[in-house]
Amino acid sequence: MNSLSYCTLSYRNADYLSFIAFSPFKQHLFQLDFTKCLFGDKFLKGTEEMLDLNAELYALPKEELTEYAYNPPISLFRYKPLGYHKIGKTGDRVELYGISRDDITGVSEPLPNPICIERSRPKLRNYIEQANEVVSIILGHLEKHLKLPRGTFSKLQPMTKPSGSVLRMLKYEPQPPDDRRTAMMGHTDITALTLLFSTTGGLQILNDDADPHLESSWAHIKPRPSTCIINLGDAMVEWTGGILRSAMHRVTSAPGEQAFTTRYVVGYFARPAGDSLMKRLAPPEYPSSLVPPVEDEEDSGNDMNARDWEWHKLSSVKAGNLGGSLGGRFFEPKRDLKELFPVSIDAA
Repeated sequence: MNSLSYCTLSYRNADYLSFIAFSPFKQHLFQLDFTKCLFGDKFLKGTEEMLDLNAELYALPKEELTEYAYNPPISLFRYKPLGYHKIGKTGDRVELYGISRDDITGVSEPLPNPICIERSRPKLRNYIEQANEVVSIILGHLEKHLKLPRGTFSKLQPMTKPSGSVLRMLKYEPQPPDDRRTAMMGHTDITALTLLFSTTGGLQILNDDADPHLESSWAHIKPRPSTCIINLGDAMVEWTGGILRSAMHRVTSAPGEQAFTTRYVVGYFARPAGDSLMKRLAPPEYPSSLVPPVEDEEDSGNDMNARDWEWHKLSSVKAGNLGGSLGGRFFEPKRDLKELFPVSIDAA
């Protein structure tokens, strides 16, 4: 997997993300190194604090955590218990707690949370603002490569507007040696961009054009110190008509000795504002854009707002219907970019 330097990225090197924006058939997922810059040092320190909060949160009794249960697709905020989602005929092996960005930043009314989260609101807000700065810089580079007006993506997901953006804290317990299997089902993210820090391995991505039902089709992503994983989400696929791709990924038992260690994850999931439209950012509305317009033989395109689009996708996931993303190909004017990559993960 490619690793980029945040320090270099933040200086607006125009060519730094070109291989990600326009590399055909490649996973649009990379690692971002935060060393050698002041912002990076602060962000890494904040990440350590979030991982400590993660461990403190899951040290609480399960009875207390279940008082804050989430309810998809209505809401993905707060606590998802172990086994809530099915992988084949068995439950998943991950707990997660979603902290609403709108709640922490004051865009929405506050939600009740466990006391450890409530007393950490100032730290959470600072961390979310830092994470969103990282998101903005990456999306700014992608705007350049797609020849979109500066600020196009930021206008679709401002921090001042209600959205489903969430800071998630996840916990994966070590699995029994004689019963190691997929802990989180294969999926793509419904975000614009995802930032992911983890304490151990276990994350896998589906190889290009591979059969998801074969174990050999999945490749482990080795975590590196002081880096996070950046994944482009399904919103980018919609907006770019398939030029960009959201990587299919899952979580399984970590390889080697890591398998005996609890895996803690902190992830920032940046989503569009609820009222933002999910239509392509294409001509004639964006005259210079490289995003292909909808062709006559294609569907009319996505005219939903982000709120309805997310509801639709989450309802499908809850029903057990998983789909991969479009995209990851060079733009060719006469080519149909609406190639769907359907997949149903069954790890039973």
